[in-house]
Amino acid sequence: MLTALRNYRALVLTLAAFVALAAQVRAEDRQHEFVPEANAYVKLTDRSRLFLLGDVTRNLTANTTETELGAHLDLTLEPILRPELRNANWERDRYLWMRVGYVELGSDPVEHRGIIELTARIPLPQEVWLVNRGRVDLRDIGGEFSQRYRYRLGIEREVTVSGVVMVPYFQAEIFYDTRYDAWNRQLYQAGAEIELSKHWRIEPYLARQNDSRSASGNVDRVGLVLKYYH
Repeated sequence: MLTALRNYRALVLTLAAFVALAAQVRAEDRQHEFVPEANAYVKLTDRSRLFLLGDVTRNLTANTTETELGAHLDLTLEPILRPELRNANWERDRYLWMRVGYVELGSDPVEHRGIIELTARIPLPQEVWLVNRGRVDLRDIGGEFSQRYRYRLGIEREVTVSGVVMVPYFQAEIFYDTRYDAWNRQLYQAGAEIELSKHWRIEPYLARQNDSRSASGNVDRVGLVLKYYH
């Protein structure tokens, strides 16, 4: 009974975060977006996998559409102290993994982006995980090269509600853009990954993005990610 109460409490806190973010969508100077996304994770070896993504960003305010396609290679270290994690889901249980990849954004102008990122996970009490991610974006925007440095901190906890496994989370991220020589952007996001079957999951989320150098970067976003694991 106590475990069930904890699970429901975690779910309620996640829903409360959704409501808090949704309540902020009243500002008239903000852009509103809807982003459907599809991800595929294909295991290559015990320590590597392929990550493919595609999404469409629909800006409801400006009535514009932007596409994104990407391919990445994920590499993980084999846990030495906790051998039970050797076959576990990297994103939920492993302590350290890295990603290198390439993304193309169908914007105007087109952006070509190289990606290098490192994710570290730290277990906390009550089966909560603290997730740290550092990332570098190597950007070519219409022939102009720049870098963007990003740091994201988040918390998450796996819960089971009525037999359904889900992982509610909240995360905050800051961005440093060499074009402005400034920490100009912040991104706050709350959501939940919901397991549909062994291979399929969905992740609805709400996000708020603030940008001190671009009015179009002040965005309230609703997203839905479909994930496939093989």
